[in-house]
Amino acid sequence: MKIILIALSLLMIATHSFAGSSCTTDYFGNYVCSFDDGYKTTTNRDYFGNDVTRDNRGNSISCHTDYFGNYVCN
Repeated sequence: MKIILIALSLLMIATHSFAGSSCTTDYFGNYVCSFDDGYKTTTNRDYFGNDVTRDNRGNSISCHTDYFGNYVCN
C-alpha cells in the first residue's frame, strides 16, 4: 500500500490541492483515487510485478522495486 501511495504522490504533483480526494479499491483490485476537480488515477500491478498508475489525462508511470530494494519509477 505504501508503494502505491508513493506512485500516486508522484503523479499528483501537478494538481493544485489534495482536498476533496477519495481513494478506494475497485472490484478488480485496482487502487482508484478521485478528486473534486475531476482528476482521477488508477493503480494496478502488472504481470511483471510493476505498479502502473494511469490518470484520466493520458499520463502513466510504472514503478518497481530493484535488486537493492529501491523503489524506482519510470
